[in-house]
Amino acid sequence: MRSIVRRGLAAAAISVAGLAAIAPTATAEPTIYHPVITPCGHLFRGPLDAPRPGTEVYWSPFGTANIACYDDGTHTERYYQQDPFGSWHDINELSPGNHFFVIFPSTVPNQATWG
Repeated sequence: MRSIVRRGLAAAAISVAGLAAIAPTATAEPTIYHPVITPCGHLFRGPLDAPRPGTEVYWSPFGTANIACYDDGTHTERYYQQDPFGSWHDINELSPGNHFFVIFPSTVPNQATWG
């Protein structure tokens, strides 16, 4: 009787371990409550830089350094740039393909985590 119970428990343990190994792992998507910022300076170029495929012109006194993409799960493109003093600034699109630096600081990226 004991050997039957042991075999049953062993089979159950092996089955559970096998299912746990193939179960998909859940990854958290950015949400409005848990936004994520990632570096994305590669998407921009200065107005005097040579055109590169996939880049848009960005008019800023700080160039294209420290630009971050802000993702809050709404699928809306939002970009911010951190100035040398640590303040974040919005990047607005003036016309298609031309973005500019907003002089007023923003605290929006401070609430996000780096992804």
